[in-house]
Amino acid sequence: MLLYSVNNITSGTDAQGEVTMRLAHDGRVVNGQGADIVIASAKAYLHVLNKLHGKRERALLQV
Repeated sequence: MLLYSVNNITSGTDAQGEVTMRLAHDGRVVNGQGADIVIASAKAYLHVLNKLHGKRERALLQV
């Protein structure tokens, strides 16, 4: 993981947040974003994993 950033979108006790995550794997760097901090963290992580996996699968299919 290269980056994990949480930023508030609204203020107050029920504030909404946005999460940005950056991962690197086998020389590739991908970003993921999500909202609602806990859920956004999980979604951002899945987003970057899906990007990494999808690119790898497409490469394997082209061989």
